[in-house]
Amino acid sequence: MDLGTTNEEGGRPERAAEDGEPLLPASKPTGRARKRMRRHELAQRERARRGPAAPAEWDRALRRRFWRAVVAATVWFLVIPAAAVGITVLQNSSDWLLQNGSTARGEVVAVRTPVSGHGTPTIIVAYLAGDVYEQQEINRDSGAGYTVGQAVTVYYDPADPERARTDAEQNLSDGRMGVFVVPLVLVLIFLPFAVAYAVGWAGRRRAARRTGWAPVAAQVFDSSGGYHLLRLEFPGGAHLVARTVAAVRGRYSFLRKGPFEAWVAGEGRRLVLVLPSGPRGPTPYAVPLRIPRGSKWSGR
Repeated sequence: MDLGTTNEEGGRPERAAEDGEPLLPASKPTGRARKRMRRHELAQRERARRGPAAPAEWDRALRRRFWRAVVAATVWFLVIPAAAVGITVLQNSSDWLLQNGSTARGEVVAVRTPVSGHGTPTIIVAYLAGDVYEQQEINRDSGAGYTVGQAVTVYYDPADPERARTDAEQNLSDGRMGVFVVPLVLVLIFLPFAVAYAVGWAGRRRAARRTGWAPVAAQVFDSSGGYHLLRLEFPGGAHLVARTVAAVRGRYSFLRKGPFEAWVAGEGRRLVLVLPSGPRGPTPYAVPLRIPRGSKWSGR
């Protein structure tokens, strides 16, 4: 006697149809079988959204981010010699008056000192440039004190008598000096961060090569601190919390449109998340992440 076929999912035998008897439909999976089917469908859907594993392509994405960071740090660094050259040119222009300018006897007719302490102290000096009476405001670069009626020696440019200085005061223009001094100050502040950013990308790329990549579902759950906190869900049920790393507040705001199916790699507190596509096109996009203190990840 034929006992019929076996339902692989439910595990129960089904009686085969005999001659003249309608075939009975297979029973629907229940319990654990249904859960296994559901997990299998979800896994297939996640793999389709995440895309196939492509370590070589992701390594190129990390390499692009690294070299962009290197170029940015290099540009910041080049501001230092550019600002130094500009300041030197201004100082040489003032020194040129001492060596090649015309000389005149001048008299201090006013002394100006900012009351609030903001601004540059100056003196107003009157002198004869040939047959023309001139009065020029000269910056007190040396910090020396002056009184009205005090005699000073003025050096001026015969072709431009308004360009003048004294023995002690270079009279460097605040506006021209600011063009070079302000960028120099900004470089001294931001260059260390730019260098650290490039070094961080290099470390993340090396770590990704060592540890390999793991599939993950990423979802932003908090953006109140200027960066984005993400919950990383792994296929086995484990999860991890990490935040974005950026020099500009609010960067990677497109992550709030998630969840995203992606890949993650790294070790310690430094991770990198690679999305199948970024905000600028359908090419892999790498996002640097950092795990909060007290936690770490050792790869998959």
